Amino acid sequence: MKFLSDYGISNEIIQKVISNNSEQTCMAAEWNIERVVSSLNYLEEIGIKQINKVLINRFDILLRGRENLEKSIKDSKKENIVDLINEDIKYIYFLD
Repeated sequence: MKFLSDYGISNEIIQKVISNNSEQTCMAAEWNIERVVSSLNYLEEIGIKQINKVLINRFDILLRGRENLEKSIKDSKKENIVDLINEDIKYIYFLD
């Protein structure tokens, strides 16, 4: 998960990501670094401020890639979803 530190994620958060996610999910991230980074970039671009909580609690969302995340929000009001997620990470399910 070194690529996360290259992205600016602290070692403390990376350790929490590793401990809160399955080995299979962590390996999938290593195999799909570009997809994970594109997802992180997209979430930041739309204004998600809970990136660390997404990493720790719903890392699987990042494995979807930017294109799939865009599709999941496309039919909804993006600003409303972003506000809800920033208020409480439980609303991340809107990206499923």
